[in-house]
Amino acid sequence: MILAKMMRSLSVRRMWCSWFLFCVALTTGLLYAKAFAQTRGWSAPLPLGAYWFPDVAVDGSGRVHAVWSSGADGFDTVMYAAKEGAGWSQPVDIAAIRQIAGGSEASRPALLVDALNILHLTYRYTSIYYSQTPAGGASVPVYWRTPLEIDEGYFSRMVQDRQGALHLVFTQNVQAEGCRVCYHVYYVRSVDDGFSWSDPVDISVQLTGAAKPQIIVDAQDNLHVVWESGYGGSYGQLSDPTAVMHVASYNGGDSWSRPHQLDSTRGASTDAMARNITIAEDDNGNLVVVWWAIPEDVVYYQLSRDAGRTWSQRAPIPGVLGIWALYQSRLDSYATAVDSAGRVHLVMVGRRFVEQTSAELLHLIWDGSSWSPPAVIAGYERDMPEWPRIAVGLGNQLHVVWFVRDAENIFNSDAGNYQVWYASSTTNSPAIAPVAIPAIPPPTPIAAAATPIVIPTPISQIVPVSVEDVIRPGSTLLTPNLRSENDEVVLLLLSAMPVLMVVLLTTISVMLQRRRRTG
Repeated sequence: MILAKMMRSLSVRRMWCSWFLFCVALTTGLLYAKAFAQTRGWSAPLPLGAYWFPDVAVDGSGRVHAVWSSGADGFDTVMYAAKEGAGWSQPVDIAAIRQIAGGSEASRPALLVDALNILHLTYRYTSIYYSQTPAGGASVPVYWRTPLEIDEGYFSRMVQDRQGALHLVFTQNVQAEGCRVCYHVYYVRSVDDGFSWSDPVDISVQLTGAAKPQIIVDAQDNLHVVWESGYGGSYGQLSDPTAVMHVASYNGGDSWSRPHQLDSTRGASTDAMARNITIAEDDNGNLVVVWWAIPEDVVYYQLSRDAGRTWSQRAPIPGVLGIWALYQSRLDSYATAVDSAGRVHLVMVGRRFVEQTSAELLHLIWDGSSWSPPAVIAGYERDMPEWPRIAVGLGNQLHVVWFVRDAENIFNSDAGNYQVWYASSTTNSPAIAPVAIPAIPPPTPIAAAATPIVIPTPISQIVPVSVEDVIRPGSTLLTPNLRSENDEVVLLLLSAMPVLMVVLLTTISVMLQRRRRTG
């Protein structure tokens, strides 16, 4: 009895203890989830496909368009996928360039959605190509306009002004005496919806190279271009040291300012370099540039209140660091986009703490006067995120794409398992009502008409005989040098005669012997 009571008491205590621990764990989990959502506010990263260097744009219906570089079976491709509602479409290749002598090139696609919800695309092999399609038909390769070759080049970016003109910048190698590989920034313009383009104009006009240009059009229709400056530019890389530059056009691209180095202390030595510049315009009409200082791993920003004619002194963005201490990347880049409230959203690969040994994809907001603390979109222990791109849809929806290098092949893209990823978030900026942009279905194959099969009259291979030389019945057209089927029979009989004679003689001999025995 006493033992039974003790066992029941112990069982009750265990039950209450288990229930208490469950409640504690549940409460802790809920609090953690709430804090996680409040500090991040981003959806779980979703893989889109292999391989790298993606871009993203959003049309007026809220449909998200993503492109990235890939390739297989002797072709370099531009892959495309769209998000409408909760899910993504199956990726398709909307451009394929046959590789020359097996040499693969990153196609480096860049997207632009214009005010009429036309999707504009540039990409490359050894030249820059341009194409476009209605946003509703982007997933159907045949709806894309026949690609137009712009010129030889590597990087490309495009914007559209309020008059509908398209403005494109790209990098192209310009050999000089002291720099055999020095890519310059060129500018072209189209005023007829991309059917033709102006002659290229060198707007970098430097003796060194350039990489990763970005272009925006401000509220006054001024054009602004920023880029990294240094020797090289082939395959997107510049040799150290590097600086960051800005130029502007105040007349729609007719003329350009001289390149301005945003921090004159950068670029003279490897002890003071700058990379990964990006540019945007905030709600106050101020230009904002952000760039990465190397090797100290500080992220700086500068402002211009007079459309890029003068710039403030650099200032560090608090709470964020670069990744030079972890991964000395020359191919990465920062990106910005502006929401309906005029707030600038920055995405970058970096760290939040000096002692941090892993890279994170971070999101920060400039509200016109200060920066928000960094929010983590995705974190990685050994893998390395790279090349984030951001677009704002319907005023307050943020869409980010990037790719990740797997830890085993960070510096070996041929053997790598690189993946393109996507995440989204919603801000408290005013929402913009969507417009209807129905998806355009693939064209229906045209069935062939049911037509009768016409069999042509056979042409005889027999040469007709002249009426004057008619052949009598029983005669043959065979010449003495040819054999007929009867000849084969005769030859067969002749060859069989010796055998038949032996058989006949043997048979007669046997019969004679039998008669003698019986006689």
